Amino acid sequence: MTSKKEMAIILNKIAAVFGKEVDEKLVSVYHLALKNYPRMALADAAMLCVQENNFMPRPSELVEKIERYDLERKWQVVESSTERTYWVLFREEYESTDELSEIECREIFGAEYIGLAKLNKAGKEVLKSGDVLTEWRALYLNSQRS
Repeated sequence: MTSKKEMAIILNKIAAVFGKEVDEKLVSVYHLALKNYPRMALADAAMLCVQENNFMPRPSELVEKIERYDLERKWQVVESSTERTYWVLFREEYESTDELSEIECREIFGAEYIGLAKLNKAGKEVLKSGDVLTEWRALYLNSQRS
């Protein structure tokens, strides 16, 4: 459930706090021990360790946090796009979703992402044909009442 690349991202964030170096061997060992946990459960556990521990956590300490705070279940019940949003926020160290780029929105929502609203030359939003008909119909009805 957690890739080596994602594990490296999580470990690098922890290591930065505790002044440790992360190499491929360390990533491989942690990945082997923790790969079956959801990435956000590991990310949450890592941040709890940063707040509560004085030393770089061992894999068993991350598992202990996951179990104590029921983090695995927490991330199993959220919608997948919500999990992907939180992962991007964690990975990129964003404070809010306001910082997400269009590329990151495509990563989060995949084929469901419809993109930004299309604007015409005047900077106004271009309406879809159904919206245009609804708007014209409303204008016509208002003009008939006047």
